[in-house]
Amino acid sequence: MKAWLTIDLLRRDASAVKKPFFRPSSLNFSPNMPDFGCKICLHGQKKDNFPRSKCPVVTSLLIFLIITSDSFSQISFPSLSPKGRIEQNIGLTNLTIDYERPAARGRKIFGGLVKYDKLWRTGAGNCTKITFSKPVIIDNKKVNQGTYSIFTIPGMSEWTVILNKDTTLYGSGSYSEKNDLIRFKAKVQYTDRHYESLTIDIDVIPNNAVIYIAWERTQISFRVDTEIDKMVNESIEQNLLTDKSEDPEEYAMAAEYYYFLNKNLDRAKILIDKAIARRNEAWYYRQKIDILERQKKYKEAIECTRLAISLDQNRADWDAKSKKESKEEYEKRIDYFNNQLKQ
Repeated sequence: MKAWLTIDLLRRDASAVKKPFFRPSSLNFSPNMPDFGCKICLHGQKKDNFPRSKCPVVTSLLIFLIITSDSFSQISFPSLSPKGRIEQNIGLTNLTIDYERPAARGRKIFGGLVKYDKLWRTGAGNCTKITFSKPVIIDNKKVNQGTYSIFTIPGMSEWTVILNKDTTLYGSGSYSEKNDLIRFKAKVQYTDRHYESLTIDIDVIPNNAVIYIAWERTQISFRVDTEIDKMVNESIEQNLLTDKSEDPEEYAMAAEYYYFLNKNLDRAKILIDKAIARRNEAWYYRQKIDILERQKKYKEAIECTRLAISLDQNRADWDAKSKKESKEEYEKRIDYFNNQLKQ
């Protein structure tokens, strides 16, 4: 409309102050202006006898359309499948999932909207994408760092989960199996909770993760294992067990790493002993007591506890109250260890 209509806002008739700002005479029409089909104007004259540029019906309609066209174009509507993102650090790896979240809205999802045994984009709109900042292990297969699309083939008792190298897909129409990186099976679980919208979640377990995909009352899950344990073990073997480091904190942190993972406690004890050899610190003795207790080495734990009491009692930065509380706490642990030896 604006291609054939020009409003000259600067043309004013100074001698006619009472005239309206927009006047028929201030509107210029192109010879190719479309016919609006006005047979009789407001003055009762036939269209053929009334100048087109002065017809108040046409003029008013055009001004109304110009004023309101921009307002209509600014109306926004919420997405039926809003974008979702979940990001999580697991170990030293950053894991990110971007997807669109369709809602059930009273529909039957699996076996209905989402067909069984058919390829599904695992979302809506653009393909769901998963990104790893470092290599990970899924289904005992190595997945290099990078971004991949997630496709699934839902079944009644298990799904096929697919990581595909093509992340540009909209829907699944252009999906190609030749771009698959890995495929694996995931068992179906039925939940008490109703998931109105497709939900992807990440549960963190020590240095690793479990990814959950749920919608309606159907859920699957699969593990993502990082290689951080392998990296840490290699670093400890190369730098700490060979005594290359002289920082007692590194030895204490390595011992704590094994302790909280509850594995390789013999190595944890060796490392905390190396920390104590470099700094006679009461906190290191507390760590050693915890390790010995978990190993059920109660006699060694009692000896270590008495050494810790002695160190705390000689601390110049502690007042009498702090020393008393520390001694009482350690003595309770000695009583516990003695009771364990009697059993």
